[in-house]
Amino acid sequence: MSNRILTKIRLSLKNSVSLAFLGYSCVSCIEKYDFNVINQVEGLVVEASISDLSFAESLSWPSDGRYFKVKLSKTNDVDNQRDERVSQAEVKLRSKSGAEYMYTEDPLLPGEYFLRDEFFRAERDEEYQLEIILPDGQLFTSNWESLPSKSHPLGSVDYIETSPNKYVYEAGERVVKSIRGIDVRMRVTDFSDSEKRFFRWTFDPFWTYAAALVADPASPAKQCYVTSDYYLDDFVLAELKRGDYSQKLFFLETGSNWRLYKHFSTIIHQEELSESYYQFWKDLEAQKDKGGLYDQPPYGLITNFTNTNGNWTVNGYFGIVSESASRWTFDPADLSYTIEDNLLQWCQENAVFDPRLPPDQCFDCRSHTLGVAVNTPPLWWNKN
Repeated sequence: MSNRILTKIRLSLKNSVSLAFLGYSCVSCIEKYDFNVINQVEGLVVEASISDLSFAESLSWPSDGRYFKVKLSKTNDVDNQRDERVSQAEVKLRSKSGAEYMYTEDPLLPGEYFLRDEFFRAERDEEYQLEIILPDGQLFTSNWESLPSKSHPLGSVDYIETSPNKYVYEAGERVVKSIRGIDVRMRVTDFSDSEKRFFRWTFDPFWTYAAALVADPASPAKQCYVTSDYYLDDFVLAELKRGDYSQKLFFLETGSNWRLYKHFSTIIHQEELSESYYQFWKDLEAQKDKGGLYDQPPYGLITNFTNTNGNWTVNGYFGIVSESASRWTFDPADLSYTIEDNLLQWCQENAVFDPRLPPDQCFDCRSHTLGVAVNTPPLWWNKN
């Protein structure tokens, strides 16, 4: 699951209205967390989920594998600072049958804890609880949660060519212009019953990038493998009573999109959620565009966490989802038109040929500004 949306929204809201927030409530009693703008109340933000797909199974998407993660941050109700990560906590997953699984903190990623078990996955007919103990002894526990009663396979992916209108700036003026691109869609197959289902889709994009002004193909500055937490970072939600329809996932602009020139693919994650976990994301989606100076402040989202022995608030939701995922690869040859690779021309017209200046993305792929660029291909690269 992509948790980067929670972080992005939280920081955006704090910067806009100087309010650190992710306020939630207790799912079991459906109470709302009262947003406090008077007292500076410290709180814990928890971002956590598990699914019925293990690390070993995630390798087949293909990917380098995904361990289940818990991310812990500290925040105040009234604050103008970045969230402080919470380190040296004890994070434990319990099952109703008596098993316990410990998360370990990544030394390079403070506040991020991973369940490094290659074969663990959420099992049907089992319940799980997340327990968090902070260094000062405060104990936070989630409700007992389980997989949703139903699961639905990932459907086929296709796209249609489209040209939506978009505001762009030309010669310093804001004008409306038609943008060429594609709407990527998934076919949601019909259900075997009429029971309501709750879905969320997220995406992990990947592309290759070649620095146009590097002549030597063997140079480490020539080609890079790029990932990004900020491209295709929105999630898509759907509440369905039946399938057999085409669900739009995202829009890809094809004109002057450097990501598409060599190789572009993305993992498409489909999660089937419980109704309460779906409502958490639905409420968050409704608030993610707020945060302007004169907008109303964010208000209580549901939570299934409780602080059992301290005065900190707790914000977030521990979700258990039925997950399907697959890597979709874009093939520009399938378009009715040709995508022009204009990167060389752009670099020749805009790059400054001065060796005293630090290299930019025209001279060094590792300076690619659209994502994290590295020379080493991912482990799955030759398996795709």
